[in-house]
Amino acid sequence: MAQLSLGEGKWRMLRRVLKKKRFRYTDCRNMTRLDQAHFDWLVENGFFAQVGDGAYQTTEKGRVAADLGEYEWERAPDVPLVPAPRKPRTAR
Repeated sequence: MAQLSLGEGKWRMLRRVLKKKRFRYTDCRNMTRLDQAHFDWLVENGFFAQVGDGAYQTTEKGRVAADLGEYEWERAPDVPLVPAPRKPRTAR
């Protein structure tokens, strides 16, 4: 497993809501244009969990990552590549 940096924008979003039990998207915004993309990434990767109608909470993974600004990343298993079928040649 590798330790990867969250990046400052995502890390600040985590830190803003670390002590709150439940929060909304507007509570963790940094007021930058990438906020929605960063928030969606944090939800997709398990740092925030949706707990109700527009409410979220920080997961254990999010609390651990908020301390150092790093998270553990595991590479997806290798999938063997299957070559695409070849088209038969046509005579000209």
